[in-house]
This record gives sequence, C-alpha cells and structure tokens, in this order.
Amino acid sequence: MGVNGLKAHLVLALSVLIGSALPFVPTGEMVSGAAAYAAHSELNILLIFVITWVCSVLGDTVMLLEARWGRRRLQAWLSRHRFGSRVTAAQEALTSNAFNAVVTGRLIPGGRTPVIIALGLSRFPVRRFMLMDMVACALWAGIYSTLGSIGGRIANHPVWAMVVAIAFAVSVGLLVTQLHRLWGWHRDRRTARQAARPLPTPEGEEGPDLDPARSGAHPVERA
Repeated sequence: MGVNGLKAHLVLALSVLIGSALPFVPTGEMVSGAAAYAAHSELNILLIFVITWVCSVLGDTVMLLEARWGRRRLQAWLSRHRFGSRVTAAQEALTSNAFNAVVTGRLIPGGRTPVIIALGLSRFPVRRFMLMDMVACALWAGIYSTLGSIGGRIANHPVWAMVVAIAFAVSVGLLVTQLHRLWGWHRDRRTARQAARPLPTPEGEEGPDLDPARSGAHPVERA
C-alpha cells in the first residue's frame, strides 16, 4: 500500500469517526463510496470494513458520552423541539429491548441519533453499550461495504462506481425504513386487536343461570 492509499484510509477513518460522533451525519453512503472506489484503486475492502466498524463504534460512544455530560441542557432543548418526541419513543423502545433498539437504530437512516441520546440521558452503562454497538456497527459496516463492492464491480469507471454504490446505499436505507414502519404498523394493529378482545370469565364466576329448567326453579304459571 502506497502513501496515497494510507492517506485515503486515514481520511475515511476520521470521516467515519467524526460523522458518527455528530447527530444525523450520513456515513453509510461514505462507506459505500469508498468501497466502490477500492475496486479501482489501491484501497483494501477488508481494511475499509475494519476501519468503518471500529471508528463507528468509537464515534457512537463519543455521542453517548456527549449526551451524558450535557444531560441537563439537552433535556431542556428537547422539551422545546419536535426531536424530543423521537427521543421519547426511543426511550420506550429501550425499556423493552435495548439491544434490538441499538441494532435497529444503527441500520435505519436517522434512527441512530435518538437511540444514542436516549441511552445517554438514561445513563446507560458505557461498556454494555459498546458491546451491543459492536454488533450493530459490524452489521452496518458489512452491509454498506458490501454494497459499495458490488457497485464497484458493476461500473468500470471509479466515479460511476461510487455513484452506483451510493445509489444502492440510499435505496437500501429507504427499504429498511419502510420495512421498519410496516413492522411497527403491524405490531400496533396486533396490540390493538389484543386489547379489544373481551377478557375470559374466570371459572365459577359465570353469573346466574337464567334457564329455569337447568337452575331447578319452578316456572311461573300463566293465568
């Protein structure tokens, strides 16, 4: 690997690290573009995966610490903006399954920031978060680097390869978002149906039997 390749990997590492530490910075497209460019340059696709995996975990951890340290100011800011409702929804998801929330937040475009902020506000253990985020970022880095590698093989020119890879990344992000919304809609409908069902009557509490033939009461004689 030459000096230019080393510089390119270093730039990618800094970009993913800084982008992951800041809210709502799209780094997946960046990874796909770099992986596509690797097919026409001296960049290494395996090294790109490792760099993006490690740097994304470090960047997410920095964001978590930022939310913990600026907890008071952040809560005051969230109470005045719409984004606060997304953080509240993320906190509700964390109560049921924190691991699922971290992984889903990493894979869904725009879902990472509210989840990490919610974890920071709740003072979630940093070590436990890093273990879960390592799995989430490994999946994320693997998906976007693979998409970039496919785009690099389809197009012969490095510029067009990056365009195809970024288009793939955007399309997959939109698809994952729609699937997540569909799953949430299906889950809400199932919950509503379960809530609308009448509760079963416990045994021995069926109430009085109004049939005189079964109850043993004498029927009233008609005049």
